[in-house]
Amino acid sequence: MARPSLRSLLLLLPLLAACASTGDTPDCCQGETCTTEAAPADPGAVGAPQAPVDPAAPSAPEPPPETPLAPELFERVAILGASASAGFNLQLETGVPTRMADFLAEALLVEHTLVADGATELLFFNPERLGAEAVEAVLATDPSLVLAVDFPFWFLYGSGRTTADRLERLEGGLALLERFDCPVVVGTIPFMEAAAGGMIPHSSMPDADAYPLANARIAEWVAADERRALVQLDAFHETLTSGADFTVAGQLWVQSEHEDLLQLDHLHPSMVGTAIFLLQSLDALAADRGEVLEGTVLTDPEDLADAVDDRLAE
Repeated sequence: MARPSLRSLLLLLPLLAACASTGDTPDCCQGETCTTEAAPADPGAVGAPQAPVDPAAPSAPEPPPETPLAPELFERVAILGASASAGFNLQLETGVPTRMADFLAEALLVEHTLVADGATELLFFNPERLGAEAVEAVLATDPSLVLAVDFPFWFLYGSGRTTADRLERLEGGLALLERFDCPVVVGTIPFMEAAAGGMIPHSSMPDADAYPLANARIAEWVAADERRALVQLDAFHETLTSGADFTVAGQLWVQSEHEDLLQLDHLHPSMVGTAIFLLQSLDALAADRGEVLEGTVLTDPEDLADAVDDRLAE
């Protein structure tokens, strides 16, 4: 067979290139065997051969089940605090005196006993004396848990010439809580600017530099004992006043779809606001322990407020 000339090979090059781009078999290969290298199969393509599954291979581990907040915490629960825990002016919504203790009774889905309710609207008069008396009374009940979320508030607010004076008084308040050997829940101190000149006299407002110092000290005090839990009331109040959405007990709360959570005095929580105040406190306790509220606590704020209203109407 005669060898093709160089000229004839050059004439075939365009035809071979066109065949390569279309995938057609060139005429030069018709009737002959052309050898091409197959592209590797895409393992993700439909119909592509799949690797065999070994039935004995271990499956991905399932996440551990969530643990409800320990019911034994509430065997002998006590409340300490100021006017928010005392339910200031909630009777305007319910028609009868209403306190944080009423919300706790409806929130808990487990057996519990409230051994002391030491919250008082009068704490601002003399936090050192009234706070000490309340702590003494609660200590006598041997509590299993103390909710003292707004207890530090008037140890910073109130009379005081300087930030140093206020921080010294706060130190005294923390020393009172130091006497408990059970879990204690406390809150940071929010900047209640909108209440200044109204419910809070201007002379009782701390200087701006007092808040970060006080809240850092409260956080330090909580961190010193693993049984203590911290509620970030300062950050929550900032969220509240900004109108931003937030999460309470794992549920999204869209502020634009609900009424204000503070009363008209811009200081005290409403009925639903008090429900959220309590749930945020218990949620902080649960998170600190690596537990969840579900199974131990009713977690819907509006349902909780309605339950309290129904209970008091009986």
